[in-house]
Amino acid sequence: MSVSRNEPCPCGSGKKYKKCCLNVKSAAESPSRFRFESGSYGGPGRQYMPSIISYEQITPEKWSEHFCLVNPVQCFDSGDKASALAEADLNDASAAKSDSGSDEDFAMSLKNKGYMKVDNFRRAVN
Repeated sequence: MSVSRNEPCPCGSGKKYKKCCLNVKSAAESPSRFRFESGSYGGPGRQYMPSIISYEQITPEKWSEHFCLVNPVQCFDSGDKASALAEADLNDASAAKSDSGSDEDFAMSLKNKGYMKVDNFRRAVN
């Protein structure tokens, strides 16, 4: 599958591909300007969903929250269970990228598992 420069980025950021992942070099070429962390989205009294937050590197020492992906199909009573699934899904997506060297394959792996971008997300601080 090929994504044109002006199509929405398959990573779910809401940006055009040319303004998002098109220019991200593979990890073998240089360190990525993005990093991802697994977690859970939801809270007590509600169910928890697997989530993945993308951080963009602003300076060598500073990272900013870029976007959040959530899998609303998978719901758990425990944040730990949701986080564990998110971590496994993130590992699968990383393996897909390692196999092909393509950021698009990384993004499509998560999209195919049901992850969607959450607008106006708030990260809980423990």
